[in-house]
Amino acid sequence: MKNFSFHTNHREREKSPETRIKLIPLTGTQSRSEILKKIEISSQFNMRYRGLYEYYGDDLIAYKKENPADYFRNEFLRTFSSYLTDYLEDNMPTSWHKCKKSFIELLLLIHLPNALKISQERNSMQHFISEFKKFSIWLDHREKTTWTKMSASYGQTFHELQLCEDLLNRLYLQMYPQFFASDWDYQKDLSRVRQLLEECTEVEDNFFQISTIDRNTVYFSNLHTKKQFQVNNFPIEEQFLGLILHGSIGRLEGHSSWSLLLTAGVYPKRAKRYLTLRGN
Repeated sequence: MKNFSFHTNHREREKSPETRIKLIPLTGTQSRSEILKKIEISSQFNMRYRGLYEYYGDDLIAYKKENPADYFRNEFLRTFSSYLTDYLEDNMPTSWHKCKKSFIELLLLIHLPNALKISQERNSMQHFISEFKKFSIWLDHREKTTWTKMSASYGQTFHELQLCEDLLNRLYLQMYPQFFASDWDYQKDLSRVRQLLEECTEVEDNFFQISTIDRNTVYFSNLHTKKQFQVNNFPIEEQFLGLILHGSIGRLEGHSSWSLLLTAGVYPKRAKRYLTLRGN
């Protein structure tokens, strides 16, 4: 399976010249061999070493060990551990019980679309959602949390996430039609897209919500300025109305309509709150 991942972190981070190092103390119940075994298991889903001394590390490793050869469980853990160790960084809650609604929303609405893989199967979201529900039940039983209850209100979001995957695949293949070909020339396609951008007299890079679909005419709304753009060559159905795109649109001199030239991500409607805040 050929795939491609977008990793776009829109969260502004504080920059510090300091490098902080934490040591993992060896206790009477935790030998060096046990630490090395944890590193071996966690490396299979790319969990960073910091997870070994955070409260969630042992739980993710335990969840992995219950079904170690399952590909989709491993992919879920890869994405989820990336959220905990890379995206949240020092803003990570101090326990599973401190993970509130915003923790779940940032995972589903922002991080997950960024970590989405482009694949011919188009089933990454389906399997992540299935594993997320299984993990929620498992964690509730193990730690007496209420994740299953918290995630119950995201049925529509789960549906939209699968639409996001479908639309992102469509748009990515529109940019790079030969992506799945064995002899795909990435540099050639990239040069073609750059040429299109250079030919445009106006280019907008931002988050755009699909605000109106009227037959063959589609209108984007800039998420921050509310400016409307008529976009051509964008044949989609009503089911995609309201989804949010991150990308670049361009307009040729003398033209009234715009074209979508680059797509970096597609997000559910509910992500609007967080993406708008990031633009202020």
